[in-house]
Amino acid sequence: MQQILFVKTISKMLSGISKWCAYSQMYRLLLALFNGAECSEQTKVGRNIALLGIFCPFFWFALFSGADSSVLTFHACHSSIVFLIGVVIMIISLTNKKQN
Repeated sequence: MQQILFVKTISKMLSGISKWCAYSQMYRLLLALFNGAECSEQTKVGRNIALLGIFCPFFWFALFSGADSSVLTFHACHSSIVFLIGVVIMIISLTNKKQN
């Protein structure tokens, strides 16, 4: 019985953490685009993706823990790509909003 409770608790924790993942935010944006969401929601999702790129815990942990330069470079590049994707989404959303 305790094992089932433990598994449920871990599952609940992981599902709570997954909403802070940039890829789950991008998935939500694509889902919103397919469902015809408003531009303001797309802008918010783009903002969230950009913020997740800046505050990526893997990058900051590697930076402050003194990781090798190759590991730090990898995480910096990945965080930068996620940040740029978020900025591009915001710009496209705001441009579409101004045209409407």
